[in-house]
Amino acid sequence: MFFGISHPIKLNSLLYAKIYIVKPVQGIISIMNKDVIDDLQNDWSIQRPDLNSEPMGVILRIQALAKIFGEQTASRLQDFDLQWWQYDVLSTLRRQGKPFIMAATELAGSNMLSSGAMTNRIDRLEEDGLVRRIKDKNDGRRVLVQMTNSGLKLIEKATEARFETATNALDNLDASERSSLSSLLRLVLNNQNV
Repeated sequence: MFFGISHPIKLNSLLYAKIYIVKPVQGIISIMNKDVIDDLQNDWSIQRPDLNSEPMGVILRIQALAKIFGEQTASRLQDFDLQWWQYDVLSTLRRQGKPFIMAATELAGSNMLSSGAMTNRIDRLEEDGLVRRIKDKNDGRRVLVQMTNSGLKLIEKATEARFETATNALDNLDASERSSLSSLLRLVLNNQNV
């Protein structure tokens, strides 16, 4: 007789799955926590058994999540008429605390941009009334960028939405699991030659 009983179990600190016991007399179990990447890995294991598909599965899941999370965030930022690059510059200024000001060169470095690219972004944000340029009183060659009150109001609301989106994306993980995942991803990130 075939029947199944669903049991949620914790496989490790990061992964939950439901175990369906089929034919309990014979003790056959199968894990039903699969995704399309599992199928891809299986295909490669059959076609190229000489290659280890496990690391590729991890990388593909990270890439898929980056795309999904990026799209979710971009959608939320559109609610505030913001694009990613605008959010990045404004949030960098916001993180500095009052008076929300940075040298243009430091702002470029913080956003991993050339000075020319940052100049273009500052121009556009200034046109929108979100930032203003100020001459450095101590060094006339240095340009400072300060967020305006309009920029501050906008980034406060957008940041709340950004944090809410991140929280919702991980709401199926408890605090311990989020911490473990963060530690593992940090380990991988720190191992890269970037």
